[in-house]
Amino acid sequence: MTDRDPVLADLAAMWQAVDPVPPTLVDTVLVAVETENLDAEYELLHLVELSRDLAGARSAGEAVTISFSTGAFSLLLRVSEAGGGQRRVDGWVSPPQSVQVTATQQQRSVSAVADALGRFEIPRLPSGLTRFWLVSDTGSESAEQSFATPTFEL
Repeated sequence: MTDRDPVLADLAAMWQAVDPVPPTLVDTVLVAVETENLDAEYELLHLVELSRDLAGARSAGEAVTISFSTGAFSLLLRVSEAGGGQRRVDGWVSPPQSVQVTATQQQRSVSAVADALGRFEIPRLPSGLTRFWLVSDTGSESAEQSFATPTFEL
């Protein structure tokens, strides 16, 4: 025990009496810390699978397979190099159906239509932060008929 321990104890008691810690402060701070990286947590909740395949016949390099899922849709993307900082995206929507697929990147968007088997392709898409939107061809944009992936690096 040092000479200053009683002084620090008296100082702590004085502050506890004059300005006590609010009863909800600890819980509030814990919630703030836990939600700080919520975007990454959200992506992990919706990202089902991410794997690297061997190069296919169409690709000039390695391909990445990414799978997203939600209640109404599952989306499988195969992303491969297309040269010049561009990517080729081959995609499949499950259950198979005709849907409008839009890839958005900052100021740009590229659309494709999945056929009745759920297959679509985007031959050239610049690398960068990308988000895919799916809207069913029924014309309704309700939550049950649409799906958006988290933003991810393509």
